[in-house]
Amino acid sequence: MSAVISVKDLNKIYQGGFQALKNINLDIHAGEIFALLGPNGAGKTTLISIICGIVNPSSGTVLADGYDIVRDYREARSAIGLVPQELSTDAFETVWDTVSFSRGLFGKPRNDAHIEKVLKVLSLWDKRDNKIMMLSGGMKRRVMIAKALSHE
Repeated sequence: MSAVISVKDLNKIYQGGFQALKNINLDIHAGEIFALLGPNGAGKTTLISIICGIVNPSSGTVLADGYDIVRDYREARSAIGLVPQELSTDAFETVWDTVSFSRGLFGKPRNDAHIEKVLKVLSLWDKRDNKIMMLSGGMKRRVMIAKALSHE
């Protein structure tokens, strides 16, 4: 089974010489649950940011669903759904609208059946017409996950 995320000899050295990542090697396979833990300053955010294409690596390779995140960045990014640490949703939109809009940002055609499935799996179906600002913090986090899964 090939890895859905494959990191090989990844390094990140920021301007000024600070080395945030040193020779990181990691494979995550479909269906695996992976936790990235470490103290502040360990490079967790840097690693995730590189995998998602937000930060450029200094050296090494990262493949997302077989696509190189630098060379094949469009395909690689379309295979990744990021749930940010901070909640960032449009408070005045409905759950349905914000998740559907996120799907469109990836150039995906409307697919009400997929959005319904995602919302049901995350126990958000009964909240689909609620404005984001009316949700609890936990429900808002679930909406962020739904947005990350909206483009399949």
